[in-house]
Amino acid sequence: MVAANRKVDRRTLKTRAALLTAFRDLVLSHGYAEVAVGDIIRRAQIGRSTFYLHFASKQALLNHSLDVPSAGLAACVDRHIAAERLVPLLEHFRSQRHLNRVFFEDPIRSIWVYRLAALVGQKLRGRTAPSRLPPVLPRSFVASTIAEMQIAMITHWVRTAASVPAERVAVALLNNTRALLSSS
Repeated sequence: MVAANRKVDRRTLKTRAALLTAFRDLVLSHGYAEVAVGDIIRRAQIGRSTFYLHFASKQALLNHSLDVPSAGLAACVDRHIAAERLVPLLEHFRSQRHLNRVFFEDPIRSIWVYRLAALVGQKLRGRTAPSRLPPVLPRSFVASTIAEMQIAMITHWVRTAASVPAERVAVALLNNTRALLSSS
């Protein structure tokens, strides 16, 4: 992993981009389970030690690749997010649904839910409770439930109801997330 205090230079960015591109292309063509670190480094044309300098494992690379969509969905926990902010992400999911279907199937789907739950949990730690009453459910339970709901809703939408406008799905994601938060 790149150290947090080390300045990221263009070579590092280029290497990480090559790794992410190679990983994405291999996963989309062969499936996550079939891809090995050796396949990734050959496709990215880098050495094994360079791979491990940037990522601890294939799953760490997957987690990194899921950070951007997960951050967008985790933002639903924020009190003042507008549905319009989610629409570009949802439209991307819909437009890429045939190519990226592997991300909505296990094992990636389960890993994505876990990654999203971790980000939602971080956001929940930053929230101040609206009352002095103790929470009804543990934060980790709420975070996992929100992540499962969001990924399930998006998965169902891109597989069977893609004609529903992204704006309506964004509103439903926000409403369901807020309902889960208020009930916990």
